[in-house]
Amino acid sequence: MLTYQRTAVAFNNTNNSNPTEKQFADEQVFAAIHSSDSTNRMALKWFFEDVKGYSIGVWRKKYRDISDESWEDIFTDSTIKLITRVKKGLVLKEGTKLKSYFTTVVEYTVLDHFAKTKKEKTLPLVPTQQLEGSTDVYEFEEQQVANIIKQKLQEITENEEQVKVILLVAKGYRYKEVVEKTSYQSEGACRNAYMKGKKRIVNYLLQHPEEGKELKRMLMGASRK
Repeated sequence: MLTYQRTAVAFNNTNNSNPTEKQFADEQVFAAIHSSDSTNRMALKWFFEDVKGYSIGVWRKKYRDISDESWEDIFTDSTIKLITRVKKGLVLKEGTKLKSYFTTVVEYTVLDHFAKTKKEKTLPLVPTQQLEGSTDVYEFEEQQVANIIKQKLQEITENEEQVKVILLVAKGYRYKEVVEKTSYQSEGACRNAYMKGKKRIVNYLLQHPEEGKELKRMLMGASRK
């Protein structure tokens, strides 16, 4: 199955590829996404390490207010989008390189990030009891779904505290606040737990797409309630 290894990148470096390192053609990267062969995985690892430094380096100059943590999220989301499109039969226009295409995907993900951030800042939180049709049964079912999602994430990460950090960050808590609600002793430890936990989840879902679809279905259902 396909696995994706995230690696740290210096954001001020617009191209982190090593000139002595083996490089791969776009056709080989496409093949790597469709295959589980170890040689193909090398092509995949090389591509995402190279393109991460390039694409984020390009947009970092334009979007200066995005934090390092958000860039990691943006790159992960962009990677999933690219892999999904390739598996669905993506065909690049003549003369278009996969590296350039991915860089464009990253910018659209950046714009999605800004739209989501703006929505979270402007959308008022409505107490559950004020929602029309809210009942004890409804709240119980909603809690059941939340517990199922939490349990599944704990199975994937094998670390309950990492999941707690991920869920708190998803709710909008800052790392300073997360420290007070978990066993971690510093903001840095919380940030590290978040990155490690999210990395495990992303890798797992890439290897088990059907479970990923089910989790997404539950999350979408919860967000509509």
